[in-house]
Amino acid sequence: MKLSSFLYKNMVKGLSQVLEKGSIPMPDKKEIIETDSAAKLNIIAWGDPQISLLSPLRSARVYAACQDVKNAVGNFDALVLLGDITEYGARCEYKMAAKLLNGISSKVEKVFAVSGNHDIRLRNYKKQLAVFNEFLSSVRGGVAGNNERYSFSYDFKGFRFIMLGADKTCFEASYISDNQLLWLEKQLASAPENKPVFVFNHQTLSRTNGLPMTWLGKGDWRGDVGKQSDALKAVLEKRANVIFVTGHLHYGISKYTFEDLGNIKAISAPTVGVLNHGLFDKMSQGLLISVYENKIVCRARVFGEGRYVGKETENSEFVIEL
Repeated sequence: MKLSSFLYKNMVKGLSQVLEKGSIPMPDKKEIIETDSAAKLNIIAWGDPQISLLSPLRSARVYAACQDVKNAVGNFDALVLLGDITEYGARCEYKMAAKLLNGISSKVEKVFAVSGNHDIRLRNYKKQLAVFNEFLSSVRGGVAGNNERYSFSYDFKGFRFIMLGADKTCFEASYISDNQLLWLEKQLASAPENKPVFVFNHQTLSRTNGLPMTWLGKGDWRGDVGKQSDALKAVLEKRANVIFVTGHLHYGISKYTFEDLGNIKAISAPTVGVLNHGLFDKMSQGLLISVYENKIVCRARVFGEGRYVGKETENSEFVIEL
């Protein structure tokens, strides 16, 4: 614990030094976010903060994104972190993430997170699950699951949020057990009728959202859920209007950001902390998701610069009809 405290202090010092040097631009206030009070939900979706004890630049990018949220007119119902909260799953990294998120607690009602491969791959599964839940419990408004597995569901303002996560330690893909698939099927079936169900996971489904090209084109399986991808897709397809939101790809806003798979609406969020690939490779990207009675409107934003992605970029804004 003493080592963790020492490393955390160094991380705070490193962040301060980066901010003092002006190495990371802060968001402009010319194009601030205005949340829509007519929406039933206003959600922020950020992929892969990947806070690292070795890279203060990542903390600074997330800090800049948080400043953009603080500048917003109106409040958000939820912020969802789509896995890889940290680089190494270290306590000091989670503590830094909590520090940054607590800075926007007055603007965000609930904070959700799913585990990513970087969060769990180097450590004991059960011990790391406890660390992950401790992190969420230390965030004001943070919603943690139980201490048995990463997956859980949460009914929020009339909508069901389902948080998925690996059922055992994996290095890059995710392992979704048969029991978890059965649980997921029950959660989808019992969700409020005639409303979309939000399923959040770190990795996307195989051969969707531009894979394998969006994962540097290396191998048909790379970048996706893994061996259980087809089984997961079969379960998700049983319910209409499943909004499946993922991260992991580190791919900027593009034509691959949204894919309509019928009952499944697959949304791939770019990273807020590390480098994005693709033609639109700005840092500190994310999505604003506004939920209405009959549609969902998604707008892409460069949070680190305080501006929306221009219309010349495909899927800078897209609408999901319900």
